[in-house]
Amino acid sequence: MSLLLDHLWQSSAVLAVIGLLTLFFRNNGAHVRHALWMAASLKFLVPFALLTALGGLASSLFSSPPAPFVLENLHMAAQPFSQEAFIAAPPAALVGWRMVLVVVWSAGFLAIGAVWLARWWKLRATLHAARDADITAPMPVKSSPTLLEPGLVGILRPVLLLPEGIAEKLSHAELQSVLAHEACHLRRRDNLTAALHMLVEAIFWFFPPVWWLGTRLIAERERACDEAVLAA
Repeated sequence: MSLLLDHLWQSSAVLAVIGLLTLFFRNNGAHVRHALWMAASLKFLVPFALLTALGGLASSLFSSPPAPFVLENLHMAAQPFSQEAFIAAPPAALVGWRMVLVVVWSAGFLAIGAVWLARWWKLRATLHAARDADITAPMPVKSSPTLLEPGLVGILRPVLLLPEGIAEKLSHAELQSVLAHEACHLRRRDNLTAALHMLVEAIFWFFPPVWWLGTRLIAERERACDEAVLAA
């Protein structure tokens, strides 16, 4: 438990620092801010203790080790700050609380996984029922009468799903703007980065900052593609 608490406050500190950096880069492109927020998201998957271990391994492979104060500070940041409180607790009570927390976390993790699995299954059925569209694009294009807006589906072999009849409702320039926006998502591999943060949300579902971080990632991701379309 102490390791989890340490990881959460360390990741929250990184998130706060990156939040300040995004203010500094507010006049830059949205792709810069998205990359910063994504770094904060990935930090939740990489504890400082692991970084310290990797730093020690790297220092043993080179003749000139990195600055000692860097490793020392990382080592201090990776130390549990509440170890004494858990050592003082009775072993039986500690085991009981751990079991309760594991059960609660597992229930939340499975619930979120079930919701996302249901959404994926519905989207997969829509993709299989969609028809090939006679539209030239950097990725396969299909149309479906059940869609309300365009969307790029898949990570390894992405497919662009379009609402049926969209080509008749939009002008040529408008349709090309839509295709350029989705092609930007393809180039940026936004579906992959979105899936990585979904993993963070599933693991740390009980921690509100990761859900807030998800909203920032979505906003900057869409803004980055809009900016790319306008620049083109």
